[in-house]
Amino acid sequence: MIGLSGAAIDFIGTIQDIIWLFYPGAALIPEDKNSTYIHLELGQQGVELWAEAQLYQSGAATARRETAIPLMAEEAPNEFKRLARLVVYRVLQARTGQTPSPWGIMTGIRPTKVVHRLMDGGWAVDKLRDYLVEKYALRPDKATLITDIAHWQRPFLLSREQARHLVAVYIGIPFCPSRCLYCSFPSYSIKRHRNMVEPFMKSLLKEIKLVGESLQAHGLKVQTIYLGGGTPTSLNLDQLRCLLEAVQSYLKQPDTREFTVEGGRPDTLNQDVLGLLAQYGVTRLSINPQSMNQQTLETIGRAHTVEDVYRAVELARQFNFPTLNMDLIIGLPGETPRDVSQTVARIVKLKPENLTVHALALKRASDLKQRLDQFPPATADEAVAMWQETAQGARKLELHPYYMYRQKQMVGNLENIGYTLPGHECIYNIQMIEERQTIIGLGVGAGSKWVNPDTWNLINEYNAKEPRQYMERLAEYIGRKLKHIDDLKKL
Repeated sequence: MIGLSGAAIDFIGTIQDIIWLFYPGAALIPEDKNSTYIHLELGQQGVELWAEAQLYQSGAATARRETAIPLMAEEAPNEFKRLARLVVYRVLQARTGQTPSPWGIMTGIRPTKVVHRLMDGGWAVDKLRDYLVEKYALRPDKATLITDIAHWQRPFLLSREQARHLVAVYIGIPFCPSRCLYCSFPSYSIKRHRNMVEPFMKSLLKEIKLVGESLQAHGLKVQTIYLGGGTPTSLNLDQLRCLLEAVQSYLKQPDTREFTVEGGRPDTLNQDVLGLLAQYGVTRLSINPQSMNQQTLETIGRAHTVEDVYRAVELARQFNFPTLNMDLIIGLPGETPRDVSQTVARIVKLKPENLTVHALALKRASDLKQRLDQFPPATADEAVAMWQETAQGARKLELHPYYMYRQKQMVGNLENIGYTLPGHECIYNIQMIEERQTIIGLGVGAGSKWVNPDTWNLINEYNAKEPRQYMERLAEYIGRKLKHIDDLKKL
């Protein structure tokens, strides 16, 4: 238990994640001064803001103070939050002697958004790195990483005018051959829930048609399309053809730059499926082994083999998809850095144009979260060693980091990172993470981001994660989307 007093009570939502870096899951008790507690004070002297934290523990006191001048007066509320997080981080760091995260006080999902905001203001890269180290407590290599990624992304970010007429579309298919041990997404075994597939598809095709017709009527352009899940290629050939035909008729346009399909499970890919994807103009195909170690695949519940990965990639290359992406996960149950090294060596031989590396996140909705006694997570040192193996593999392939995001409870407090050959960036991934484009989510569990180009503020909305609820509420979801499309055109 950690007691809180002073401004720490008002800023509990802001500093909770920081305290949990040092004391995972600790209960935060307002006005409790009987044990360890943190007292926080905030103030302003002229244009300068200040924050001071005192940590009382075992009869000893540690204090730290931080000051800042907001870049603009209207940023003072956010600057107070940053100061509160930083001063609590510094006082806990001094008291415990720990540096629990290379990301300092950046505990959010999208750390690059901070960098883009400063780049919008004309900040130079070198100045940015120093600022991130000093003001966000980032380790220097992470400061370099996100400034380099943000710099790489700049040509892909939309201007305010472009954001008025260019949108992206995500389509969520909630079915998979099996459910993975670590999975927290809305996914259902297609064998066990086969009776759901046809009614779901009927609803999805209706949503695609009505939203697509509205986009066309309002003159809005679909820049990218992302068909994800789940595993879209677990649909049978007729269902997949109907889906691709609807995408072709209502969403895909002559100037659509990118069409991604997650064929994540290599056991769902054969000549007929790949031929269909090529026929309908898929430009980016994901084949996601997660690991190239057979024992790991069996442990996590993947139905495919390592040989299936080789076969699927070889077959996909015959259809000349412009970009092949492969996903890996570090920190999978039972794996060591040596196992990851073996996986990376095998992936390097397959030469994907994209490589996405995920650090395992322990999600509440996953089976893994309930079975940690059987599958203890990797240590922070092991996770870092695994990350280094994947980074080295990316360098061998001459791939560059181009987007990243973070999640709660990631092994080693690391990050998910995408690597690419120049010219093979996934534009959808960049726009999704940086949130400067409207993204319209169709299907089960799909999220929509309705972006106002004047302010870059956005509204997040989600379809139901369960197929029956999605079908029952379809009219509601379509109605909301049609209104947002109308509003977007009026901006």
